[in-house]
Amino acid sequence: MKLTPLYQTHLDLGATMYTTGMGYEMPAYYSNVEEEAKNVRERVGMNDVSLMGRLDVKGKDALTLSQYLIVNDAARLSDGQALYSVMCNEEGLIVDDVIVLRFSAEHMRIITSSMYRARTLAWIQKHIGEKNISAYVTDISSYFTMIGVQGPKSREVLSGITDIDLSKLKFFRFAFGKFGDIPCMIARLGFSGELGYECYVNVEDAHATWDLIMAAGKPHGILPYGMDTLDALRWEKGFIFYGFDATDEHNPYECRVSEFIRYDCGDFLGREALLKIQERGPAKKLMGLEVGGDKLAPGDQPLKIGAESVGHVVAGFHSPNLDRNLGYAYVNAPHFEDGTKVSLEIDGTETPATVVEMPFLDPAGKRMRM
Repeated sequence: MKLTPLYQTHLDLGATMYTTGMGYEMPAYYSNVEEEAKNVRERVGMNDVSLMGRLDVKGKDALTLSQYLIVNDAARLSDGQALYSVMCNEEGLIVDDVIVLRFSAEHMRIITSSMYRARTLAWIQKHIGEKNISAYVTDISSYFTMIGVQGPKSREVLSGITDIDLSKLKFFRFAFGKFGDIPCMIARLGFSGELGYECYVNVEDAHATWDLIMAAGKPHGILPYGMDTLDALRWEKGFIFYGFDATDEHNPYECRVSEFIRYDCGDFLGREALLKIQERGPAKKLMGLEVGGDKLAPGDQPLKIGAESVGHVVAGFHSPNLDRNLGYAYVNAPHFEDGTKVSLEIDGTETPATVVEMPFLDPAGKRMRM
C-alpha cells in the first residue's frame, strides 16, 4: 500500500478511500461526486495530486533529450513555461502523456501519469544511453506534495496566502515563492478545465499547506474533492487519462491529441510513423457519446449501426454539471462523425446514442484561461 503525505488528512475529512492501479490509497470522494464537481465549476475545490510522477532531467543536453522524447516542441519554451505532450515509440504509439516544465535549458521536469512513472523513467534512461548524450534523469516524485486548487475562485483563494503575483501568472506558466514561510512552486495547470493551479511544497509542509489553503478558501466555499470527482470533471472536458482512455495500443490521432504534434521542430521519436498515420487517417477515434435513457453506458459495450459493430464504449458517466448521461467511445472509421446515430445494449435493452465531438463543456476552453 502506498500513501501520499496527505493520507491522514483524507481520513480525518471522512473521505471514501480506494486503491489506485499503482497501489496508492486515495480519496474517491468526500461528500459525493455531484456536489464536489459542481463546487469546482462554480466556486473552488482542492485535491491531492501527489501521486503523479515527477522526473527531473538535467545536464547539458536536457532540452535536446526532452525535445526528442515528446511530439510537441520543447524548444519553444522559455524558463518558467510548460507544455502538454505525449511521448511515442517508433511505431507512433503512445508511451505516456506528460507535462514538460522548463526551469532552464539544462533542467527540465517531466510530469508523468502515476501508473506509468517507473516505465517512463526507464524509457528516458534507455534513450539517454542509446543517444549517448549529456543528461541524467532523477525520480523526485517522493520529494514533493502536489495540491491542486481549481475553480473560478482559485486565484482569489491563493492570492491571499502567497507572495506570487497570480494575476500575472499566465496559463501553463509557473513561479516560485512562499505560502507564508513555506517555500512553494505554483503552476497554472490542472485537469479540471477551470481556472486553476497546482501547488508544490516539500513533503514536511504538506499538512500545513493543506490547512492554510483550506482556511483561506473557506469564505469562498472551498471543498476538497476526490479522484472520482476529478474523473467527472475531466470527462466533461474530453481530457484523456493515460492507462484508461488512451494506452500504448493507441496513437495520438486516435486519442484526440494529434493537435500537439509539431512536425516542424526536427526529429523526434515516432515522427515517421506518425506522418504515415496522418496521411492514411486513423482507423478509429475517441469520441463523445450522448446516451439515451436513464442508465449509464457500460464500459466495453459494443456500439452498433443496425447489425454492424462500429466501435465500443470506453466509459459511461453522468455529467454533474450538464445533467446528462454521456460517455467516451472509440468509433471506427468512417463513423466518427458528429451526429452519427448508434445503439448499444444496457441491461438487455437496446438504447439509442449519438456520437458527438468533445469536449462536452466549454469547447473553446475559455474557463481555464480566465
